[in-house]
Amino acid sequence: MKKHGNAVISFLVVIIFFLTIPEIVIRVMTPKQFARLSDFTSLGGLFSHTLSVLIFLGLMSALLGVLTVFLITKINRRLSLSSR
Repeated sequence: MKKHGNAVISFLVVIIFFLTIPEIVIRVMTPKQFARLSDFTSLGGLFSHTLSVLIFLGLMSALLGVLTVFLITKINRRLSLSSR
């Protein structure tokens, strides 16, 4: 049951990061910064500029969510071992 609970928490954290980080980044960026980022992530014109930025932000936010869960799990294990 504990692994199932950890999986649910990890999934929720990734979903929250996936939904909030791209929205915040897109709202804060100026049009010039957005154009520069879309040129960087368009993979040589393979995708449209807006689609490539959304894919890039989605992947980075999901990766950040997974990394956050991993680090919090490590910190929690260390703290629980030191308190014994």
